[in-house]
Amino acid sequence: MPRYSTPMGRVQSSVIDVILKECTPSPGIEVLDVRIGPYWTVVRSSGGAGMASTMAGSFDRRTGVPVEAAGGLLDLGLGALVQLLRSSSVPEAAVGLAAVNSLTDVSGMVVADLNAREVLKDKGRDKTVAIIGRFPFVEEIRAVSRELWVFEKGAGRRADDLGPEHVAGVLPHAEVVAISATTLINHTLDDILHFISPQAFTLMLGPSTPMMPCLFDFGIDLLCGSVIEDPAAVIKAVEQGAVTRQIPSVRRVTLSRGQE
Repeated sequence: MPRYSTPMGRVQSSVIDVILKECTPSPGIEVLDVRIGPYWTVVRSSGGAGMASTMAGSFDRRTGVPVEAAGGLLDLGLGALVQLLRSSSVPEAAVGLAAVNSLTDVSGMVVADLNAREVLKDKGRDKTVAIIGRFPFVEEIRAVSRELWVFEKGAGRRADDLGPEHVAGVLPHAEVVAISATTLINHTLDDILHFISPQAFTLMLGPSTPMMPCLFDFGIDLLCGSVIEDPAAVIKAVEQGAVTRQIPSVRRVTLSRGQE
């Protein structure tokens, strides 16, 4: 049974609407920097710094420009940058999510330092597991799960990965579901949430993950994200092409339902 009774396509809009409602910048917060690297995007404001996957490979340049206001993003203001999360251009939506994450303050939350891979190995042992996005630890999860389904439609897709056309038939059978936060950027989270079993343990993971308790209202049980501790060091790495494991000064944080 689908988790939501609303028609497919409405859940995603609702998630983004709620995120953006929670992320209204306070007056006086200024945009200090926007850096779009080949793999990661960083937005730094006077209120903090946030990052999101650039996902540049998901944009077809034949259809237009990836970032309409390139060269003028600092002039838009943080409120406008946050709204870019709605953009149909994936790189623009990445700027939007990074801006959202720059406003997320976990200092008043009960967060822990849990490894998403270890959580999945523990929760997924002898169970059916679905992972949305191909992560480096996929084979470790396969080794302990009863059955593993990996959904991937990007450049890293392998022959045995499933595509979006299999979501409706397979995802309701998963007892544990791990969702990449990039599903917020490419606007695929709607279909995914719609078909997750209400009994499944669901987590969102990756440095793009918004550490926002409002996501628990959509059936997510655990948020596995990150906090930027030294924005200058992160920006330097990102603009020089760093991948996740090469980025310094990023602290792993997790937030559980009921612990926020």
